Amino acid sequence: MSDEVFSGNVYILIPAYLNKNAAFKQPLPCEPHHKAFIDDLADKYNDEISSDVHKSLIRSYLGTFPLECFDDLESHFEQKCHQNAELFLSLHRKTGLAVITIRLFEKELPASQLLDRLSKGSLLFTNDCGEGVSIESLVAQWGVSVVTTSAKACLSTRQEIPQDVLPYYFANETYASKNMSAQITSKEFKHQMSTNVAQYDSSDIFVGKNSVIRIDRRNSEHQYPALASDGTFLFVLEALLYKEAAVVRTNKQVLTAIEQNDLLALEVLNKLTSEFSSTIPFWDIKIFNYLTAQQLANNLDERFGVNQHFELYEKNQQLLQYRINLKEGIEQEKKNNILYIIAVILFIFELAPHCYLLFTRILNGKWFSSVEFLSLIGAGISTALLAGLLVLFISYKQKKKNAKI
Repeated sequence: MSDEVFSGNVYILIPAYLNKNAAFKQPLPCEPHHKAFIDDLADKYNDEISSDVHKSLIRSYLGTFPLECFDDLESHFEQKCHQNAELFLSLHRKTGLAVITIRLFEKELPASQLLDRLSKGSLLFTNDCGEGVSIESLVAQWGVSVVTTSAKACLSTRQEIPQDVLPYYFANETYASKNMSAQITSKEFKHQMSTNVAQYDSSDIFVGKNSVIRIDRRNSEHQYPALASDGTFLFVLEALLYKEAAVVRTNKQVLTAIEQNDLLALEVLNKLTSEFSSTIPFWDIKIFNYLTAQQLANNLDERFGVNQHFELYEKNQQLLQYRINLKEGIEQEKKNNILYIIAVILFIFELAPHCYLLFTRILNGKWFSSVEFLSLIGAGISTALLAGLLVLFISYKQKKKNAKI
């Protein structure tokens, strides 16, 4: 093992959502220190968020589960190691969006190895049978699905982190890994290490793509950052994770519709658009009462690259619209061909008796009576008009379809 040891609090936030038709059941009442964490975040939303989203939030403690630890060779320690991880869920009732928070409070552990596994979506929790299960399997019992395993981690500490270790926290890679046998020299990570986005001198905050390092500068004799100290930052991070959950969930649904031919319909597109519109209070992040919180959220949002999900969503939505138009155009073309065939058959069957009578009279050297002649002309005109109307209707529908495409 390497000598890297992180001393502090670790928070892992994962965007998620409640499955359709799933009824979330509140777990059993939690311990006072768990309730304190829930209440602290709820108070921050009430005081700091300008929209009414907090009124529909349900916060729950899901339980404490052993998180399996690994060494720098990605194998279990000789003596199997676990860290007790507390799971919390924040659920927005109206939209079904959620954020899962995994908390390792007041711990000493090699954080880079934890971040390494997090980046690969391979966190493992030990269940009651002694088996390792993923976070997806763990939260499924509450009807919750993980949007993406590309979660965000916040490392909060009162200790200075060695400069040779910091790049690995931003890269989410194991420090001094024997599998790599090399040091990170990326200028991008060095820039992140030197860019402090904190709005107050009570802490230093450094932000990477999926990791945030928070160094508490408050005067205290305590070894670890206090809950109230972390809460001043965590509520901003959670709000951004709701934004990511909103766009990624819809994007996954759009991709499913593109891949499955039976979902290519304007009704499906309209439903997805309406569902996404209902999440506006989350992905419009200008919802903070104080400029300092808003500025911090802007910095985090830019570094996390959540807008890239929006750009991908817009492209996929355009592709879905094109596929729907193309499918409907093909189906309309088939309908048009059927109508043409019906028109021809109708014309033939309508005039066939009169044509038969005409040839019979010609062969017998007889001609039509005035009544029969007028009947023949009337049948031809009515059939021609009906066929013409069908053709005009087909042409009109085709032009309308082409205009949409």
